[in-house]
Amino acid sequence: MARYNAQVTSAAALAVDTAFAALVPAAAVACKLRRVTLGISVSSGSITSQQVVVAINRGTARGTATTTVTGQRLDPRSAPSAITGLDTVWSAAPTLAAADAFRVAFNSQSGVDLPWELMEEFLSDVGTANPLVFVNRVTALPANHSLVLAVEYEE
Repeated sequence: MARYNAQVTSAAALAVDTAFAALVPAAAVACKLRRVTLGISVSSGSITSQQVVVAINRGTARGTATTTVTGQRLDPRSAPSAITGLDTVWSAAPTLAAADAFRVAFNSQSGVDLPWELMEEFLSDVGTANPLVFVNRVTALPANHSLVLAVEYEE
């Protein structure tokens, strides 16, 4: 299977329970999430120290995306990514499942690197109605703070 990556920086001052990215499979191509890296960036000044919680939710509808990032090949000999991509802006937000599939807490002055390899599987099944949605939970980000997300996936 080929591997791809995509990155996104959220809007600043992201509110609680706000989606900021969604990894969307294609009508006939599924993908497996293999790595998630999260951190905080600021547009000016110092990073405020606070706990941040980001959820990965198995969405039940893609929403109406207005901006989508295409995954980049990690092996230049691989075919281009065939999934829909990483949605980052919507005119109608994705529909979330009742419960998050995974949550991670970290301090805003650090970061987190989560690998899903070998026996650990985090599959986003075939169809655009099966996105893996990244959601800010618990605390709102300060005015000049943004979440930075990098995903690595295979298809």
